[in-house]
Amino acid sequence: MSTHNNAVRSVAPSYPDAEPVGPHLVIDKTEWVPGRHPESHRGFEDQRGYRESYYRCVVCGAERLSKGDLPEECPGRR
Repeated sequence: MSTHNNAVRSVAPSYPDAEPVGPHLVIDKTEWVPGRHPESHRGFEDQRGYRESYYRCVVCGAERLSKGDLPEECPGRR
């Protein structure tokens, strides 16, 4: 009886909701950022943090606030 499993499993995460944007494969991310919002009109006096949303390419790792700001080329795809 063998105690080894010869099946190959991928350790890379899968992104079923990733969307193609030009050469990139993009997901939208939201993070909690400590501190006041850098734009004073979007924060309040006793603010301890704020949520920041951005787009991230799962292939090359480029992160931008807008899909249109992503680089024209994706270094992760050749």
